[in-house]
Amino acid sequence: MTPAPPPKPVAQNTVAVLLPLGGPFRELGGKVQKGIKAAQDELAAAGTPLDVIVIDATQPDWVNTLRNLPPEVGVVGGPMHPLTLKELQSTGMLQSRVFLAFLSNLGEAREGIDAWRFFPSAADEIDALLRLSLSNYGITQFGILRPGDRYGQSMSEAFALAAAQLGGQITATGVYSPQDATGWDATVLEMLKTGGGRPGFGAVFIPDDWSRADKVLANFFRNKVDDLLILGPQLWTEALYRAAANKTPININNYRLAVCPGAWWPESQGKATQNLIAAMRAAGDEHPDMWEALGYDFARFAARLGRLPQGTPPQEVSARLAQAATGMEFSMAPLSYGPDGRAHVAMYLFRPSVAGPVLLDPEGFRQRLNAIRQKALENPAPETEQSYSPNPAPAAQPETQPYAPAPAQPQPAAPTTPQPGQQQQPAPLVPVPAHQQVMSVS
Repeated sequence: MTPAPPPKPVAQNTVAVLLPLGGPFRELGGKVQKGIKAAQDELAAAGTPLDVIVIDATQPDWVNTLRNLPPEVGVVGGPMHPLTLKELQSTGMLQSRVFLAFLSNLGEAREGIDAWRFFPSAADEIDALLRLSLSNYGITQFGILRPGDRYGQSMSEAFALAAAQLGGQITATGVYSPQDATGWDATVLEMLKTGGGRPGFGAVFIPDDWSRADKVLANFFRNKVDDLLILGPQLWTEALYRAAANKTPININNYRLAVCPGAWWPESQGKATQNLIAAMRAAGDEHPDMWEALGYDFARFAARLGRLPQGTPPQEVSARLAQAATGMEFSMAPLSYGPDGRAHVAMYLFRPSVAGPVLLDPEGFRQRLNAIRQKALENPAPETEQSYSPNPAPAAQPETQPYAPAPAQPQPAAPTTPQPGQQQQPAPLVPVPAHQQVMSVS
């Protein structure tokens, strides 16, 4: 007689998640749901099960479904769409439970009071870029070249504000029509005149999607300017992953000095990242991405957080969130909460390559920056870090210590001690802090 299977452990914690499982965002919602399932299986195997009630935000009765949840369900992951968040706010539902939104910003809702984020923000992207260029490379003068649309405007305003707060200065701004490419070269040319025959900035931020930015960027090289540090948004990182998966070629010579942030690094050897990848592959998904990681991390975070009774004061919620995030191994870039309840994701920095985004080696990249600015580099752009770095490829970073370029923090992506059998390399040259190349504006 076959023995009866042991009883399933009873979940001591139940949360809900609000996902778009229909409509144009159904694929993303489905990926988050897959990540949640992987985390649930892992938690159950560890004897700490978590029940997750999934609510489809594209169904007409989703508000009533959410309203009728049992009172002990105090935490809700999501929503993923700004319009869903607006409806939660207008119906007064935000006050009923703790919402951890999968959004880069909360719109009119007050972060840390009305709702909280469980997602990287534009500020996180900009913070990673500025700390690299300001703190690591000593670049203080920036140009912004942006499309004349809402995204370009909001990102450029956020970049200018953050740069000023960190001691940087915006010395040139160019705005181009997203639809009319005929004026892009003239816009770049005007920016390059700001330094009296030289561009008056050492780095340029281009907040646009990859396909258009790729064409806009070429105008710098046509004007014989090839030594600017090029800062792109997370949109570039996502596009690079897609290009690599589809084997779409990119003009790598345009990106020798380009950097872009991201919250997902599948090559990380951190335990959580590898566990997620193994679970996804077992389920037939060979290329998990940020969205599966988001669901996986949310469920595991909710298990650490425990129950939050309805009516818990926002300050106490923020403190509990900060406590749960401390020491957690994330599969995506680690997330933390400040005393005010604002989330911060310590994003990775990547450089473009034909193989997709490659984790930035700050010291190797510094030497490349110097070499280009000193006219000493004549070889075409490399395809791997080892092609130009004097050190081996950076060791895999612990999940809880992603690349963080603030000078007071360790730099796990750029080992300073020699590896076994490796000779100690001389200290890299101090980078030229601003653009020094004479260029023609005729």
